[in-house]
Amino acid sequence: MSTYHNAVSDKLVLFLDSDTSIYQIYSKDNQLKYQLNHHDNSSFPEELSAAIFSSTYLQLVNSKFTLCPLDEEKIDSFFQLNHGTGIDFLTAQNGTFKIGYEKPKSFDLLTQKLVNTIIATDIELLFEYASKKTHSHALYFYEHQGVLSLIAWKDDLFVLSNRYSIADADELFYFVMLVIEQLEIPIQKIYVECIASQDKYEEYKSLFKNYLPSFQQSNFIDMKSNEDSSKILSHFFAQCVL
Repeated sequence: MSTYHNAVSDKLVLFLDSDTSIYQIYSKDNQLKYQLNHHDNSSFPEELSAAIFSSTYLQLVNSKFTLCPLDEEKIDSFFQLNHGTGIDFLTAQNGTFKIGYEKPKSFDLLTQKLVNTIIATDIELLFEYASKKTHSHALYFYEHQGVLSLIAWKDDLFVLSNRYSIADADELFYFVMLVIEQLEIPIQKIYVECIASQDKYEEYKSLFKNYLPSFQQSNFIDMKSNEDSSKILSHFFAQCVL
């Protein structure tokens, strides 16, 4: 994109994974105005150092996480059980669960540079997106950097969120079907939605066509070619907050 010209009504949505930061700036009418892929998570982009934003969102993707019930006072033991000790993590909660998530190495730098930042993990954002749907049995998933992330509902209740390391689409198929089987969600009634490019959606649809009657692509995705998952997910999660 061209040189960025700041307006105080602009909104910044920052997509952060293990090695990439995508800075997306939207105008007050939620149109994408500027986008910057920043591959050095240890620094802040010089071109944005003096910018002022009306809203700032920091979205953490693919981080290690653990959920626990709201009535648990501390999530430490749950997080350490899943991921071991020695990992710095932060906590948050919504009306359904508490979440502990790995603190990114660049977190302190970013929160010092950004003002009044609203922080959320991809799991929280996906949960909020899916909670607005009306399906009693449902599963939502996406793949990014060899990691499958998914959440599931059964009988109108949120029952699972997890990540799985995968090598290819066959392993993605295996874990999706394994979750459905283990949770005993009825195949004929489950709604399944993926957040993926059009090409990936068609590939997944072909894999699942004889197994899942209802398989859909997120309607937030308007990119018709084989876009990189970072671009797809940064767009999707930005739409979740705008």
